[in-house]
Amino acid sequence: MSPRVLKFGGTSVGSAGPLAVALKLVAEARTERPVVVVASALAGVTNQLIEALGSARDGALDPAAFTAALAGRHRELLAAVAPGPLGATATLALRRTLAEVEVLLGSIRHSGRIAPVTADRVLAAGERLSVLVFAAGLTALGVPAEAVDATELIATDGRFGEAEVDEAETGRRTRQRLSRLAEVVPVVTGFFGAGPGGETTLLGRGGSDTSATLVAAALGAERVEIWSDVDGVFTADPRHCPEARLLPQLSFEQAALLAEAGAKVLHPKSVAPAARHGIPIWVRNTFSPLSVGTWISAELPAGRELSDAFA
Repeated sequence: MSPRVLKFGGTSVGSAGPLAVALKLVAEARTERPVVVVASALAGVTNQLIEALGSARDGALDPAAFTAALAGRHRELLAAVAPGPLGATATLALRRTLAEVEVLLGSIRHSGRIAPVTADRVLAAGERLSVLVFAAGLTALGVPAEAVDATELIATDGRFGEAEVDEAETGRRTRQRLSRLAEVVPVVTGFFGAGPGGETTLLGRGGSDTSATLVAAALGAERVEIWSDVDGVFTADPRHCPEARLLPQLSFEQAALLAEAGAKVLHPKSVAPAARHGIPIWVRNTFSPLSVGTWISAELPAGRELSDAFA
């Protein structure tokens, strides 16, 4: 049975309430078929890491204090969704990731420069932390889960900051690594992959959407669900344009055009892997899971054009 890929954005995993909803959605989906989760960093964490890089370069950051604050936020979430021994085990893994971040930021502060390889490694930490919390939360619900680092799955050209993906090699690695889907739910880090030497390379801001569609393409998934804090794709940003209307259905071509034009819901590169393999994308709202969302697939019903969506 083909799996379903569920990707959760930063606001969906960033606090206890929406995270509990996300965990329940995964548990329910798994009763129907195998599931793969792709998770972003907690809301705001990537921006904090970006700021920390600059402050460390300028000699204005205390790396130990910074990582302690990050640890505190993630431990609070663990206490909410995975109390007891499960949370304690995840906390040890959190400490290892944060210890590396502290060392890297310390080296930047000492040298006064940010090497691209170091920047990508630091910025990937947000996802590496969030998947530990998510996997522990699923396990606490009785759903066996495992945090999976995307460097084991997604092969890139090694370009730091916004790498290009080798989809053929990514497919091979993903199928091999995620062969135990019937036994465990993989919780995969979004946003990055690995270059030819195994170095962490980012896919660009918002790249977790692309991570999800790449994994889906590799596994021949039934569909990809993109869970965020909006009801779907709108004719304009509904937070700034009250008259914006939800678009309940789009073709892949239309979704790609909207993303390239600046629509914030999907990363511009994320549509292509799903389109090439005919895998629908369903954009949904974690804060309103019963909303219809936006269904993106190969074709619209006859007679629908992109201009119709804005009429």
